[in-house]
Amino acid sequence: MFKGVEYHLEFNKILEVSSGFAKSTPGKLAVLSITPLTKKEEIERNLQITDTFLKLLSERQLPLETFPDIFATVNKLSAEGAILSVEELVSILKVIRQSSVLKKFFSNLDDRFSRIKYFGERLSSFEGLKETLERSVDDTGEILDTASPKLKSIRKNIRITASRIREKLESLVNRYEDLCPDKIVTERDGRYVVLAKPHFKKKFSGIVHDKSSSGQTLYVEPTFVVEDNNKLRELKVEEREEIKRILFDLSQKVRERQEELLVSFKTLVEIDKRYAISLISLKLQGTLPEFCEEINLKEAKHPLILLSGKNVVPVDINLKNGLVITGPNTGGKTVTLKTVGLLSMMAQSGFLIPVSEGSKLKIFRKWMADIGDEQSIEQSLSTFSAHVRNISKILKEADKDSLVLLDELGAGTDPIEGSTLAVGILKYLKKRGAKVITTTHFTPVKLFAYKDDYYDVASVMFDEETLKPLYKLAYGVIGRSYALVIAEKYGMPEEVIETARSLMTAEDRLAEDIIAALEKEYRKLTEEKETVEKLKENLRKKEEELQRKEKELKEKSAREIEKFIEELKKKSEEVFKKAKSEKAKQEIRQIVITAKNRAKALAEVKEVREVKPGDTVKLLKSGRKGKVLEVDKERKLAKVLVGGLKVDVKLSQIEPVEETVKQEEIVRVNVKKPKTFFPELKLLGMRGEEALLAVEQFLDDANLVGVKRVKIVHGYGTGILKRLVREYLKESPYVKSFRPGKIEEGGDGVTIVELK
Repeated sequence: MFKGVEYHLEFNKILEVSSGFAKSTPGKLAVLSITPLTKKEEIERNLQITDTFLKLLSERQLPLETFPDIFATVNKLSAEGAILSVEELVSILKVIRQSSVLKKFFSNLDDRFSRIKYFGERLSSFEGLKETLERSVDDTGEILDTASPKLKSIRKNIRITASRIREKLESLVNRYEDLCPDKIVTERDGRYVVLAKPHFKKKFSGIVHDKSSSGQTLYVEPTFVVEDNNKLRELKVEEREEIKRILFDLSQKVRERQEELLVSFKTLVEIDKRYAISLISLKLQGTLPEFCEEINLKEAKHPLILLSGKNVVPVDINLKNGLVITGPNTGGKTVTLKTVGLLSMMAQSGFLIPVSEGSKLKIFRKWMADIGDEQSIEQSLSTFSAHVRNISKILKEADKDSLVLLDELGAGTDPIEGSTLAVGILKYLKKRGAKVITTTHFTPVKLFAYKDDYYDVASVMFDEETLKPLYKLAYGVIGRSYALVIAEKYGMPEEVIETARSLMTAEDRLAEDIIAALEKEYRKLTEEKETVEKLKENLRKKEEELQRKEKELKEKSAREIEKFIEELKKKSEEVFKKAKSEKAKQEIRQIVITAKNRAKALAEVKEVREVKPGDTVKLLKSGRKGKVLEVDKERKLAKVLVGGLKVDVKLSQIEPVEETVKQEEIVRVNVKKPKTFFPELKLLGMRGEEALLAVEQFLDDANLVGVKRVKIVHGYGTGILKRLVREYLKESPYVKSFRPGKIEEGGDGVTIVELK
C-alpha cells in the first residue's frame, strides 16, 4: 500500500467508523489495524466469513458483550511466582464467561453457518477454573468469603469482634453524653475509637490516637477495648495473609490455563472485529464482489457519503486497463476516483461493499493516488511541485498489480506543457501495465485517450439547462469542461465570452464541436435505450398478467371440477342408500371412480402441442425436465430421458417446454427417486378410488426405482377391491403380467405383479 493513500482514499475513516461498532477496546484496536489482503484465497475466505456473519446477525442476536484486555495480565504469569491482583482475576473471569457463552453459541449453529463454527472450536468454556473464580471473587473486585473455609472463619471472627467493640463503645458514648456529645464511634489506624472532650479522663481512662484541628475533640481508645482492638488487628493480619495465599493459589490455577486463555482472548477479539465489520457492511447493504482482471462496479456508492445519510446517486464504473474521466468540475469526478479506490481496499479487507450483485474487482497489491491540493508549506513547494513529486514516486513503484488514481492530471501549470506531461505519464503507466483512472480538463489528453487502445474515455453527465451534474458516467464519450457555458449562465458579460471564444484555436473549436456532437448523440442513444427498457418492462408486466390470468382460469376450472365431483359423490351416496343389490353398488362405485379420473384428466388439459422425439418436456408430477426419445401413440406413452434414466411416462403427464436440455445438464441431473421403497403395498381399509390412486403412485415409484416384481395386498372381503385393482393393472403401461398370490404368498388376498 502506497504511503498515505489510506488518507487520500479515506480508508482510515471507514476503519474509524467501523471501530465504533466493536464491543471492546481490543476489538476497536483490531479494527483500526486492518490492512487489505493480497491473496485471492484469503480475500474470498475473509469476505465469505463476513457474509456469513451478516446473515447470522440478520436472523439472531450475537451474545457478545464488552470484555477487558487481559493480554498483558496473562503474559504477566509467564514470570515464575507472579501473583495476580483481585482486579486482574476479575478481568480474567469476565473473559472466561464471555468465552464460555460464545463457545456454546457458535458450536450450536446449524450447517448454514459452517464457515464461522470454527470460532466455537477455538474458544474454551474453562470448566473448573470458571467455577473456582466465581466462588472466590466478585465483579466489584472483592475476595468472597467462599474463597476458602479459613477466610470465611476469620471474617466471621472479625465481624463478631468488631461488633462487640462497637457495642461497648456505643454504650460508653450514650452513658457519657457530656464527654461525647456527638456520640461518634469511628476508626483510627485500624482501631475503634470514640470522639471525646479533653477532660474525658475524669470519667474513664484511654489512649489518645489523634485530635481535631481545633484541639477541642480527641480520638480516644478506651482502655477496656484495647485488648479487643488488638485481637481485631491480629484477625485482619490473618485475613490479609489468607487473601495473599488465595491470590497465589488462584494465580497458579490461571497459569495452568495460560495458553487456553490467550487463544480464547485472541478469538474473542477476532469475533469482535468481525462483528464490527459485519455491522458496517449491513448498514451499507453491502454485497460480495467477484474477482477477475477488470473492474466492473454496478451502482457503486461512496460508503462515507452513504453513512452520512446524504442522498447518493449510484454510478457504474468500468475499468479494463485505463480510464480517463472528463467533464465539468461539479460532476463528481473526484468522488468517482475515491469510490473505486476505497471500495477496492474495503473488499480486500473483508468488508462487503455498496454495489449491486454481480460487481467485479481486480485484486491489487498497491494503491497509489494523487488527489487534492498537495501544497507543502514546510518544504516551500508549490501545488504543482508537490503533485509532480508525488506522481514521480508513483511512477517508480507502479506495476501490473497497482491501481493508480490521478486527479486533474497535468493541472497547476501551463496548459500546453501540462497536457504533454500528462500524456507522457499515461504512456509510461501503460508501459508499466498499471490500472489507471485519471480525470482531466485538457483537450489533448482527452483526444489521446480517445484514440489509444489502452485507455477508455468517459464523461460525467451535465445538464446544460439547469447547470446541475447528473452524477453518471457516459462511456466512450469525451466531455466538455463547460467553462464558457457556466460563465455565461452565471452572468459573465457576453463580450468576455466572445473574446474567449475568439482566442480559441481552430483545432480547439473543432474539438469542442465534435465533443458537443458526440454528447448530443450519446444523450439521444441513452433516451432511446431508456425507451426500449420501458417497453421491455411493459412487456414483462403484460406477460406476468397473462400468466396470472391463466393461473386463475385453471384454478377456477379446478374448483368447478371439484364441485362437480362432490355433487356426483353426494348423488351417488343417495343412490347407494336406495340400491338393494351389491352388484348395483359396485357399478355405482365404478361410475364415481371413472368420473373422477375423467375430471382429473380434464383438469390437466392445456393447449396441448403434439409431443415428438427430440422435444424437451416437463414431468408434471415432479417438475423435472427431460428429452423425449420415443412416442407410443397407441399406448399413449412416451419414453423420456431424465438425467441419466429412461422413464416411461403417460402423455397426459408431460408438458412440452421451450427450453432445451443441454447435454452437460443431462449428465449431471440426479433424478429424484423415492428415498425408501418397499415392494409391497397394503390397501386394506381403503376405499376404491383411494386405493387406485395409491396403486398408481406405487407403480410410478417402482418404475423409477427399477423393481421388476411387486406385491399388492387387497384382502378377500367382498372382492370389490381385488376386482378394481386387477382391472386397473390390465390398463397400466408399467405392467407386464399379474397373478393371484400363492398360498405361501397370501393366496387370492394378494396380487403379484411383474413389471416391464
